[in-house]
Amino acid sequence: MTDTVVSKSDSPSIRKWEWPNVIYLVASPLIAVTLVPYYLYSQGFDWKIWLFAFVLGCATSVSITGGYHRFFAHRSYSARTWVKVFYLLLGGASFQGSVLKWATDHRRHHRYVDTEKDPYNINQGFWYAHIGWLMVEDDPTYKGQFAQDLLSDPWVYLQHKYYLWVAFGMGVIFPTLVGYWMGSALGGFAVAAALRLVLTNHSTFFINSLCHTLGRQPYSDEHTARDSYIMAFLAFGEGYHNFHHQFQSDYRNGIRWYDWDPTKWLVNVLAYLGSASNLKKISQATIVKAQVVMEEKRLIREGIPAEAIHPFRVKVEEAGKRWKEMREDYFAMKKEMKENYLARKAEMKEKYQDKLKTLKKEMKRSQREFKTAWQLWIAYARHARTLARA
Repeated sequence: MTDTVVSKSDSPSIRKWEWPNVIYLVASPLIAVTLVPYYLYSQGFDWKIWLFAFVLGCATSVSITGGYHRFFAHRSYSARTWVKVFYLLLGGASFQGSVLKWATDHRRHHRYVDTEKDPYNINQGFWYAHIGWLMVEDDPTYKGQFAQDLLSDPWVYLQHKYYLWVAFGMGVIFPTLVGYWMGSALGGFAVAAALRLVLTNHSTFFINSLCHTLGRQPYSDEHTARDSYIMAFLAFGEGYHNFHHQFQSDYRNGIRWYDWDPTKWLVNVLAYLGSASNLKKISQATIVKAQVVMEEKRLIREGIPAEAIHPFRVKVEEAGKRWKEMREDYFAMKKEMKENYLARKAEMKEKYQDKLKTLKKEMKRSQREFKTAWQLWIAYARHARTLARA
């Protein structure tokens, strides 16, 4: 093996192997597949070790998805200090780098997705996006450059400065000691450290590779990101990747109540307990508009004339716009009512409650119009497909 790697992109730059990463990424699965069978053969199955490994794996994964990703990289919600420290400690146990480096790279990925500046550009190949980009040195243009808002955070800087201590302490020493306390240091190291690291890492890596290769694109085809229900299950809700790339500020990835998104549920629980706030959400009207645009593109590709589809799309967009305006007016009125109510409690109470009730009825009526228009669109799309196939 040579000591340099040439990028597949058009750039002529030669990038050297990142040997510590290469050794770790090659050795960790070899250690796991060697030690886990040996542990089971020599000491047998102990459900306590496996339960601990599962709990630690879940905690590590949500520290990446809810912490590194949605909290630090995208600032999609705010959280108390104890939540931040939890994310930094357990996220460090994943051996995916400091949050300063991880989140900076991820923001660059979103900004330059599918281009040469994308650190894990899928156009350089599935393997490169999955794991190859970690095995070579960073692009010299961005080496040592970090997001300033993260760099100025003392907790983030502290984790970055002492990252190796955090990673080995939380990712290797801690599970090994817990395993020793449970009766098997080997079991703690083999299962809760080595095997957990391999599974956690590759479930994250598959978002960069598989979710840019296979799956649906219900919200946009301007980028390669795709929704994958399988990866949503394996990566704690991160598999709704087409939605995430289109609406990256939303703290959710699975927007429907039944979508498998444990990270979203965790943030909701934290908000209920008062440990998270300012949860950012994209309006339903904006989401549906993106879906309508994509559905129109699909119908046109299937041979439906654009002029036959456009009026239905316009109707949905207009209804969505009215609903959005009514919703904004409702919350503006509610805020005004609260402020005035505190100033002139008795005088304003009856007046504003009547106004709020009337506006709320109008908003509901507007929402029904929007839903009716959306249902009409769906019905027309199905009918149009039937005619096209006849």
